[in-house]
Amino acid sequence: MDSRWCRIRWTVVASVVGLLAGCSPSDDTPVRDYGYDRGDATDTPVGCTTGVPYCSPDGRSVLRCDPGTGSVSVLEECGAGRACVLGGCVASVCTPGFSECLDTDTQRRCRPDGSGYEEMDCEGTNRCNPDSGQCEVPCSLRIFVLIDQSGSMSEGTPPKWDQARQALHTVMTSSAASEIEWGMGLFPTDGDCGIDGVVVDPVPTATAASVDSYFASHSPNGNTPLGFVMEYFTWEGDAGLYDPAYHNALLLVSDGMDTCYIDCLTRCGMFDFACLMNCETESEALVTEALVTATRTLRDERAVRTFVIGFGEGVSDAQLTAIAENGGTELHRWIQASNADDLTAALQTILDEMFECNPILI
Repeated sequence: MDSRWCRIRWTVVASVVGLLAGCSPSDDTPVRDYGYDRGDATDTPVGCTTGVPYCSPDGRSVLRCDPGTGSVSVLEECGAGRACVLGGCVASVCTPGFSECLDTDTQRRCRPDGSGYEEMDCEGTNRCNPDSGQCEVPCSLRIFVLIDQSGSMSEGTPPKWDQARQALHTVMTSSAASEIEWGMGLFPTDGDCGIDGVVVDPVPTATAASVDSYFASHSPNGNTPLGFVMEYFTWEGDAGLYDPAYHNALLLVSDGMDTCYIDCLTRCGMFDFACLMNCETESEALVTEALVTATRTLRDERAVRTFVIGFGEGVSDAQLTAIAENGGTELHRWIQASNADDLTAALQTILDEMFECNPILI
């Protein structure tokens, strides 16, 4: 045991050799360095040669070592509201452990003995949070909403397309949304399986007005390239999602399973039912694996968490679960939404978690 951390509070020492054995680096090597001068916020060894009073390592007691015998005695216990400084008890300058911000880049923390403060600069992208008084990753949020605009979004009364527009408008015009930087993208982009140009408004340019304008001027059409679009976000940087000074999230809203990763009709033809059944099973496995890989890449390499909302009944639980369970969020599961109210509530649930500003879960 290192003698620096051996707390000795004897008033009378009856047997020096026996009581010091627990603080010796070995059984046969006596230790003479029992304490520290706490006057300069550093641990400076005093030794046992002068008999000058000094402070215990925890700053709560005044100690003295007898040079002749090597015995240590407690001269004074400082008690509540006091700390040992330069070998004497003085009133504590601050509450041990208390921390506060000097500015956005500097934190100061009270020493364990209350004798004064230690300043430290915030590292990297951390900033000093005035609420906690500590250097932390700022709770600044960036959310990129990725919306399925495949043909099935035209189904329902009113169409799911219009319900999605309504839910997004409600959430993006809420008071909480003003503290978030938004982006928006939609897929497919060509009425088939294309994903070129999927980013419509990179973060932070999306607004409730720009979302309304897009929905009003476009109609859902095409297949569901779910696997391709998730892979797209692992290598493309035009979404504005990858700033380490922010908590970044990709929020996926999809109403169907992937229909593009493997083209079973082209592979099998319309009437080869055995081939079609095997192809669909193979496709589900391959898409699920691709989604796991893409989502983990976003989480681990780009520090982007992914949330998932399944809108309607035509989704694949396996595919959406593959994303949700690897998205680095507290939710772990995708959220089911059947109408505009459900979708609004699901979006709000996701915002609530984002505002917790918790670290990404691995």
